[in-house]
Amino acid sequence: MRPDQAQQTANAPSIGQMSRILSAVRLPIDQQQRDRLIKRLDDNMLSFTELSNSILQVPVAALTICRAAGEAVRRRDGDVLNLEQACNLLGTQRIGQLLRELPLQPLAEQPLGFRQMLSISEHALTQARGLFGQRMARLWQELALACLLFMSPSWVLVYRHPELFREWEAWHLGANAGKGRPPTQLLGSEQLLKLSQQLVEDWNLPLWIRQGYRSLIDSRRLMVKALHIARDSEHPHDQQMALDADTRLLRWLTRPDNSLLMANGIAVGAHHDWYAQHTLRWQQFTALYLGCSLAEAQTASHQHAVSSAQDNHSAQPGLWLPAQALLWPPNTCRQPTSFGPLTARTPAASKAPARKGTAKPVAAGTPGADAALWRRQCILLEQVPSPFKDLPSLLNSGLLALHQGLGIPACWVALYNGRKQQLVITAAQHTDNDRRCLGAELGNARQNNWDWLRSSPCLDLDPQAQQQLSNRLPASLKTLLANQPAHLLPLLSNDRLIGLLVVHSGGRLLSGKRLQALHKTAACLSQALVTFSSKRQA
Repeated sequence: MRPDQAQQTANAPSIGQMSRILSAVRLPIDQQQRDRLIKRLDDNMLSFTELSNSILQVPVAALTICRAAGEAVRRRDGDVLNLEQACNLLGTQRIGQLLRELPLQPLAEQPLGFRQMLSISEHALTQARGLFGQRMARLWQELALACLLFMSPSWVLVYRHPELFREWEAWHLGANAGKGRPPTQLLGSEQLLKLSQQLVEDWNLPLWIRQGYRSLIDSRRLMVKALHIARDSEHPHDQQMALDADTRLLRWLTRPDNSLLMANGIAVGAHHDWYAQHTLRWQQFTALYLGCSLAEAQTASHQHAVSSAQDNHSAQPGLWLPAQALLWPPNTCRQPTSFGPLTARTPAASKAPARKGTAKPVAAGTPGADAALWRRQCILLEQVPSPFKDLPSLLNSGLLALHQGLGIPACWVALYNGRKQQLVITAAQHTDNDRRCLGAELGNARQNNWDWLRSSPCLDLDPQAQQQLSNRLPASLKTLLANQPAHLLPLLSNDRLIGLLVVHSGGRLLSGKRLQALHKTAACLSQALVTFSSKRQA
């Protein structure tokens, strides 16, 4: 250890000191989230079950209420097991006071790493619901709260020290990902594991959360034995014999609180790489716990990741959602500085050429065109019946055709939302990784004042043309176009607008064969959306 490192270690605060510092941190909430919850509180017909379900959708509010309830029962040596119990204990007046005391900060201004940590916890909750919800129906309320709040100490840590999240990302996604020993201050290190345990004890969070950290710290030998057995997933009979021969291990493995470790383990692993050993271990562990094959556990975790992305896509602009990586070839993962869906790297990309069947890294700036990739994606989009399992997969295929196939630097797709009667931006690809436009509403494009959009299969808008159309363009659309050359392509079904494709081609408008290819891509995307919709209705 170098002298400067030794001095730094000597001056580092103790776990007790850090716990007191972090316990004083007040996490922010978006005003719309707070207003929505307070409105629910004012509903006299609302039950505590319905209220707790609403609070569970706002992680910071759930943590605040759970901490307050935990403090209230501490003097009685009691435990708060679920959110409904916490709400019942505190009462609506106290809950309203707690919500009004939370600091307000718009989502766009909250640290990106902090919001990403909340997203990982929400993904873990979706994994728990899909993997264990039916099996543990009677304990679902307990599992839901414990699973959502299990990583809450890391929320506070990353909010106060955003640089830790960047270091964590770089450690797992950089060129030397996972090599050597991680820095001691890194998320997931043993020191921070003990800090998290101290925080959940100080906050008196639900018992399952406290037991989860005790398992990670004090039951490592049992966990290693279970993982060793879980690796032999092709021989379930041998696995069961090994478990039957070790009653202590079997008793520990089947504890219900282990389910939240698995759900969070999968969510954290998938955030970085679906094919990493870390992710595989948790999937094997889950398969052993559920008594199913590894393939079944992996397929289920992929499906639940897609469900999580569908639930949180429009509500979390700018965040990385692991379901996006399921479209990529095996052993492909994203760059450490990106949360975008199409920015990927392959292992050792800087040292060796990409292997056959592995996606090439996406370079910054305008990508090079890949005609073969463009043709493959268009063929995929035109297939009947639709080969896509979900809408994000379909849209990402279209963005892939445009971004890497045609070398277009930035594009996005807005789809018509019948419930909102709005065109809503649903998928985007930007070279600057700025995806804040996701979820933006452009207006009701099925009204007559949008006839200009349906008048042509492609509107080629340079700055002068945008000025001429200024009175017709919605303000939100003008803001996104930013007076830069762009192509607007309506996505139609029987002359009815179902979406809008917008392409930013860089410094000048497309022409010639690239423009023809753009028209073809939009037509394929329209057909794919219609085919996919028919498949869902069948």
